[in-house]
Amino acid sequence: MKKIIAGLLIGFLAIPAMAQHWHRGHHHHHRGPSIVYRDNNWVIPALIGAGAVYIATRPQVVEQPPVIVQQPPVIVQRQPVCTEWREIQSSDGTIYRERTCTQ
Repeated sequence: MKKIIAGLLIGFLAIPAMAQHWHRGHHHHHRGPSIVYRDNNWVIPALIGAGAVYIATRPQVVEQPPVIVQQPPVIVQRQPVCTEWREIQSSDGTIYRERTCTQ
């Protein structure tokens, strides 16, 4: 699509640059000041066309987003601290064991 637009733009810019005035079958040159010589009327349209082609066809620079590596948080779990086992005998003769643990 950009190449089509560039081609049309070049065509529309080149037509007025190449148009010359004719009067009753005779070709007339303008004698006013010009930045190019009369015999080199193609220089400015060529520069404009080259600039338009460059703008339309230059490579697009795509910036990649930065890669962010986030480390998962380190979770430190403390080992529980437990007391020694104790054996307890109830009044009916059953024995059970218990201990207390804290984080």
